[in-house]
Amino acid sequence: MNLLYNLVAVQPIHNAKFHGGGSYGEVVFRALLERLDEECKLFCAYDGKKYLDPDIIAACKERGIPLLDINESSPQEIIDENSIDTFYTPLYSLERKWDINVKRFVFTWHGVRALEMRYSALGFAFAKSFSQKAEALVRYRESWKRYFYKPKYQSLAKRIAEGSVQAITVSEHSRASIQAFFPELMNVKIPVFYSPMAETEACGGLPDGVESEKYFLLTSGARWEKNNLRAVMAFDDLFSSLQTKENKFKVVVTGVTNPKVYTAHLRHKERFVLLDYVEAEQLEALHKNAYAFIFPSLNEGFGYPPIQSMRYGIPVAASGTTSIPEICGNAALYFDPYSESEIKNRFIQLLDPDIYRDYSERAKCRYAEVSRRQKEDLEKTVKFILGAHEESSRLH
Repeated sequence: MNLLYNLVAVQPIHNAKFHGGGSYGEVVFRALLERLDEECKLFCAYDGKKYLDPDIIAACKERGIPLLDINESSPQEIIDENSIDTFYTPLYSLERKWDINVKRFVFTWHGVRALEMRYSALGFAFAKSFSQKAEALVRYRESWKRYFYKPKYQSLAKRIAEGSVQAITVSEHSRASIQAFFPELMNVKIPVFYSPMAETEACGGLPDGVESEKYFLLTSGARWEKNNLRAVMAFDDLFSSLQTKENKFKVVVTGVTNPKVYTAHLRHKERFVLLDYVEAEQLEALHKNAYAFIFPSLNEGFGYPPIQSMRYGIPVAASGTTSIPEICGNAALYFDPYSESEIKNRFIQLLDPDIYRDYSERAKCRYAEVSRRQKEDLEKTVKFILGAHEESSRLH
């Protein structure tokens, strides 16, 4: 087998240096490296104009794995020139250059956010570059879904239904959503393998002025879909009414590339610590030392961050939407992500010692359950990519 792995999927997208799909792709890639044998020769496609984790580059060099720049050869040229028979991408791209012909095309379909999400003008406010602002004006509009996204996804669904493309997904929610939008896939087997997660060890101190267990944590502050602005405004309102005894908490938001989007709405700016993207080890330390983790996301195919905090018994309050209840189970306090008053309500509940202890214990149990399945499903994901599931089917 000559396998081409699409590392472009783990590189920055839009205005996000780090993203869930990229983390997923990195973990799957490293697991794949550990299971390669002489019958599989691995090639990797990447974008030489974007950041790529130096550890991945080093691993490829150490193992003699060719890193092929898509700026020098198109994906199809890479496939043809290297006799690639299997192509895998941890994220599917709607760009025309990835509409390729190969004997076996495998990808992970994380969900159909482009069709599920509602349009919001906040997309424009969060965008930084001209191209991002232009995209934000149309992204998630019903007309854009109808005439741009839906036809492209429809073509993909047709290929899956015909058997020329194989898909896996990361949650029962995502599978159901895919089949709801594309009923031609109702009788097509799309395996659900939970997203694997790298277990990074916490390292580094906390930001200046931030004390352990005295801050609420939110992440992915550069993306409006994560809904952190609404949660931050709910916190700001709460700080106006808290008594002195409880008014010791701060709010830390990571991944904030445009602080003005937040500070323009705040009355208690001193209570908020807005950080740019932080390294994985420091982010882990922030999860480990938080009082609670807040996940107000409007749409998730899986949703890593709550599980990262649950690893340390940190209570979680989260949106009760898309895949989040499936992944967090009974270990999170849920809220309507569009309701600031309901979000604030959950913050107040987390200040109750009895509720806090209860959800801390639930968090530990839920992490153990999800982590166990993630490890089992990572093995299944790698086997699927390598075609081992097909061999097993033939034997039976």
